[in-house]
Amino acid sequence: MRIAYFTDTYAPEINGVTNTLLKLGRYLDSRHISQLVIAPEYDTDNPEVNSGYRKIRRYKGLVSSLSTESRLAFPAFWEIDAICDNFKPDIIHVTTELGIGFRGMRYALSRNIPLVMSYHTDYCKYLKYHNLEMFAPLLEKYLAWFYSFSARTLAPSRFTMGELFRKGYSNLDIWSRGIDTASFNPEYRNEELRNTLGKDKFICLYVGRLSREKNLDILLSSANEIERRFPKQTVFVFTGDGPYAEAIQNCGYSNVLCTGFKKGKELSEMYASADCFVFPSGTETFGNVVLEAMASGLPVAGVASGGVLDFLSHNRNSLLCDVNDTAYTNNIITLMENDALRRSLAQNAYKDTLSKDWNYIFDTLVNTYNDVIEESYEEYFRRSA
Repeated sequence: MRIAYFTDTYAPEINGVTNTLLKLGRYLDSRHISQLVIAPEYDTDNPEVNSGYRKIRRYKGLVSSLSTESRLAFPAFWEIDAICDNFKPDIIHVTTELGIGFRGMRYALSRNIPLVMSYHTDYCKYLKYHNLEMFAPLLEKYLAWFYSFSARTLAPSRFTMGELFRKGYSNLDIWSRGIDTASFNPEYRNEELRNTLGKDKFICLYVGRLSREKNLDILLSSANEIERRFPKQTVFVFTGDGPYAEAIQNCGYSNVLCTGFKKGKELSEMYASADCFVFPSGTETFGNVVLEAMASGLPVAGVASGGVLDFLSHNRNSLLCDVNDTAYTNNIITLMENDALRRSLAQNAYKDTLSKDWNYIFDTLVNTYNDVIEESYEEYFRRSA
């Protein structure tokens, strides 16, 4: 099998999509499956991800004011045609809906090659956080049109697939996510790091993109209220970067700390050295960082919305509430004050991640590719008969 991937986000950009694609690439390498990845070029050095079975072609792009880490590239159609014709893919997988993703869709249709798309980001929910809600109907129409060409539209969670079904999307299936429990587990706990973050304090950790759509204003409100009621007893650690980073750094709250991006062992230790994971976002189509926190032995203070509901369960591995400042703050306080509950949630969180094996998830994806290719052949012979 030869697979061509089209994505508007890739390493070194850090997010759930890029992390998943890199893991998928390594899995396909191990199965000796040839891959071509069409992706943006970034200002920083791109990590070496080419292999004997994986080739990367990058294109310079524009910086978006909504996401300065991202690059929006528009490679020439003729160049995409030449590269892909030379590669001769059996199937096209489009992971994004913008410049490069559009070109992947167009190439698949022009060559009658089986097309799979994966839905990763609910952009329409993000618009209200940027005062762009007026464009939601237009964006919804574009996305519905774009995904209508796919033989399979893969959602990362049952919650997200249900939302797409209600919007009228067809040919839906699940492509879930896994967790590497060797990289994220409680054994990475580091007492020296805990002392650095806040000696003898209750550590609430957030990991991810620092942006308004993650409801980080609610988290800051909780930090402020908890410091007022429990002075010098907590620290809220924000690990990541993004357009909301400056607002967090300048909030003036004494119990708020920003660490910037962490990766590798440093990130593993950050998770395992905290007391709870705080994640107020209700816009996630999945929520990879929540799984990483759970595998690290952390109970989760979350909200009862989004793809995280596929694996978060109230009073089993997390405390969930509606998007509400007061309720969310109270759940964090409960985790602070109830040691027995916190330990029970943490133990269940860890146990619940042990079955989420990446190889099984990627095996299922490759089976989907084979099904789509076989269906394409059957359709061709029906038309030829």
